[in-house]
Amino acid sequence: MSARTPSEQVIDELLESIWTCREKGSRDVLEVLRCAHAQAERAALEALAAEGLVRMSGECVELTPQGEDRAAGLVRRHRLAERLLSDVLGLSDAHLEETACALEHQLSPEGAEGLSRLLGDPLQCPHGKPIPPGALASGGPGQAPGARPIPLDEAPCPSRGRVAFLRSEDHERIHQLLSMGLAPGVPIRLHQRSPVLVLEIEQSELALDREVARDVHVWLEED
Repeated sequence: MSARTPSEQVIDELLESIWTCREKGSRDVLEVLRCAHAQAERAALEALAAEGLVRMSGECVELTPQGEDRAAGLVRRHRLAERLLSDVLGLSDAHLEETACALEHQLSPEGAEGLSRLLGDPLQCPHGKPIPPGALASGGPGQAPGARPIPLDEAPCPSRGRVAFLRSEDHERIHQLLSMGLAPGVPIRLHQRSPVLVLEIEQSELALDREVARDVHVWLEED
């Protein structure tokens, strides 16, 4: 009988655990299972091996190239989420890990790249661990290589796109924009430019003056 396929959450947690254990110099199966946040057993690792995500040899486990790519994306999103929660929102270490775990699964790959730009492309998490490099060198979803995000106040009307990143020296403004739902990766539709910009976000309308809209950078999408 083939091993039962574990849930996506368990797969992600195990891949992350293998990555972080490797950083500490361990490839031990029991250590990987102990460090995973989700409850998992050896059979789950064997199922990942059957899927081609890991290789197992006795009591050692390592990532395949396919597993490496997936784990790198997960670790990148987790550590960027930690930087957001620590640097922008001022969360203490006591709440950092749990909240970052939840947030990493909500971030799309393009959202993670926008978040990285928002944070100034950090190289390390708040605990000094390296943040894996992003897979998206340039361009947003559906964009040609070399495309660049533009400030929202320069977007044509009507137009649609996604938030790439927020940029302002005013941390309170960043808090305000995030609380409005304007996080990296969020889809928006602009349908009014004057006297204020009016955009649709998550089935609701939001009005921004030009000064505030200038701090929101977006990838434009073709209709």
